[in-house]
Amino acid sequence: MNFTTFLPLASAILVFFLGFFVWSKNKKERVNFTFALFSFAITIWMFGTFMMFLNKGDKAAIVFWDKFVYAGVVYIPVIMLHFGLALTKKKSKIGNFFLFVGYSLSTFFIALIPTKLFVDGAFVYQWGAHTKAQFFHHIFLVYFAAYLISWFVIVYGYYRTASSIERERIKYCFLAFLILAIFGSLGYLPAYGIGIYPFAYVSGLLFAAILAYAIVRHRLMDIKMVLRQSFVYLFSVMAVAIPASIALYLANLFSPHYITYVSIAALVASVSVFSPIRDYFYRIANKYFFSSLYDAREVISKMSDGLRSTLDISEIYNFISGVLTGSFHTKAVGILNYDAARGRYELQFNRNFLVSGRSEFPGDSILQEEFAEKSKVLVVDEIKNATYEEHKKTIDLLTSLGVAVIVPLRVKDEVLGIIALGQKESGDMYNDEDLRTLETISSQAAMAIKNAQLYDETKKFSVTLQKEVERQTAQLKLANEELHQLDKAKSDFISIASHQLRTPLTAIKGFSSMVLEGSYGKISQKVGGTIEKIFNSSERLIRLVNDLLDLSHMESGKMEFKFAKVDFDDMVKSVVEELEPNAVKKKLQFTWSAPDKNFWVLADEQKLRQVVMNLIDNAIKYTQAGSVEVLLEHRDRQAVMFVKDTGMGMHPGESEHLFEKFVRGSEASHYHTEGAGVGLYVAKKLIEEHKGRIWAESPGDGLGSTFFIELPEYTGS
Repeated sequence: MNFTTFLPLASAILVFFLGFFVWSKNKKERVNFTFALFSFAITIWMFGTFMMFLNKGDKAAIVFWDKFVYAGVVYIPVIMLHFGLALTKKKSKIGNFFLFVGYSLSTFFIALIPTKLFVDGAFVYQWGAHTKAQFFHHIFLVYFAAYLISWFVIVYGYYRTASSIERERIKYCFLAFLILAIFGSLGYLPAYGIGIYPFAYVSGLLFAAILAYAIVRHRLMDIKMVLRQSFVYLFSVMAVAIPASIALYLANLFSPHYITYVSIAALVASVSVFSPIRDYFYRIANKYFFSSLYDAREVISKMSDGLRSTLDISEIYNFISGVLTGSFHTKAVGILNYDAARGRYELQFNRNFLVSGRSEFPGDSILQEEFAEKSKVLVVDEIKNATYEEHKKTIDLLTSLGVAVIVPLRVKDEVLGIIALGQKESGDMYNDEDLRTLETISSQAAMAIKNAQLYDETKKFSVTLQKEVERQTAQLKLANEELHQLDKAKSDFISIASHQLRTPLTAIKGFSSMVLEGSYGKISQKVGGTIEKIFNSSERLIRLVNDLLDLSHMESGKMEFKFAKVDFDDMVKSVVEELEPNAVKKKLQFTWSAPDKNFWVLADEQKLRQVVMNLIDNAIKYTQAGSVEVLLEHRDRQAVMFVKDTGMGMHPGESEHLFEKFVRGSEASHYHTEGAGVGLYVAKKLIEEHKGRIWAESPGDGLGSTFFIELPEYTGS
């Protein structure tokens, strides 16, 4: 077998395994599946060419194997377009139409392949052979060119609008397909008597090499986990199978009468040593070749259990560092607090980062907004490749310190700080599974750190208050001591509620969501209904804890607002659409009266949305039959929202106290048992911060209620 003959075989093997691994990573993902189909079509092309070259002295074999080649080639244009649409996440009727036409044309051409209308006869060249193109082959080339150009137009259009990090991935995919298209198209020339040397078959090797680089370096379609697992199990099986085979061979050679006993002994020994050998290769893979082969669910569960057991900030930092180091085999871990007033990060914990005694680091407002405030993990190499000039100082600083990944610590709308991770011991990149695990861990870590900070503040406040009390007279001392006990009880309650409830509730909600989504396998409808009840209950409890935390923040003056121009009617409409299924489920008439013009207000959109959501949700909860109506109107330069229901109504005078702390309607518990009487109080405080009013009216018990929000219209001043 000469080099020319070997080229298409090598390309076929590489492309086939590349497609298989991409598909194995996520069998349900459209982009992975279409790429695997494309790779299979390329494999047919390359393998058929190898067989044709191998039999170039037999014209009948040449025709047979080249027709085998076209069985894959005729589908390449439409599968390539299909992959391009999946890669760019485009779904449209036009795209589906072109896919239908493409698959139909390819099927038409494949029906012609056995005839003499597509290819027939053979050209034999010094380096190989090719069949002769016939009439329908010319038409096929027009179809091939049209779909090839369409792929590049679609992908290039997506590249121009994609984020800078996504561009780094797409450009390698674009380059690989460009090489395949240019060099691969040369493979048609021998069909027309042009005996060009088969550079076309080098394209398969280049195609596989470039995509493999993009996968390893830029996490394209992230298949590294599959490769890692394959590495471990392949070498584990080889380490067991090879000695067993040698033992059986020697037994058969020297003592054939004992071959049965030797076989049984070899089987028992293989089963016994497989597990420790596999663990050994895990450690080798972790240390020298790949990132840690961990179970993400075990890591998340371990983090949740450990963080729930302490309120000591030093213990929390050490525990977080230990879990991250053990799971990802990172060389260094650092935890920093964020000082929003100064826009700087303060080092709180450091393991192995060489900071030379430095404790403060400057922030980057653009990266802060793009990553930290959106709870997105930042990979330093990706922003270095994509936006180096824009963030030169920050990237140079992170690179000099050896930081590979930054994980934001965020609770609700507050950025507490970051976790900085160094390079892995193996030098391997953090893959998509690592980043998803880190995002989940970050929310757990942020909550634990926030709880510890609140607890520490409570202790410091207690010390300060005690000193003040001691300076007072005996009478004031007694009064202040009682006040201290009440305040301590409130602080302890909030600390316990947030720490002991919210952290496990977040885990319960996350795990039940994963069960419902099928992450642990298919479940029955009955079990699914029960899990859904668990999910909904945990969500209600989380909302209650959030209300208590909001209450604590408001009363301590720590609530922050980000006021901006907000389209009030558009926001209300989105809340109505989100809650409409709840009303439909209760068979209520649910109406939304859209205004004639926009209602612009100056507001913190997230907090205002929280109030609107609370009022409409309450109206649906406390209305057993009838209707819920939501509408907006203008009143003397004020934007007023009404939420009117036919629910339980209120006793005379009850509305005056409804917005007080820990107060609920007298009949509320008969309709809805959950609730602590905090939601409306928080809503009132939030609306007052917006310079507005909130109130309720009712004609009487059982006659329904109307809740109002009144806000000044935005004038631009």
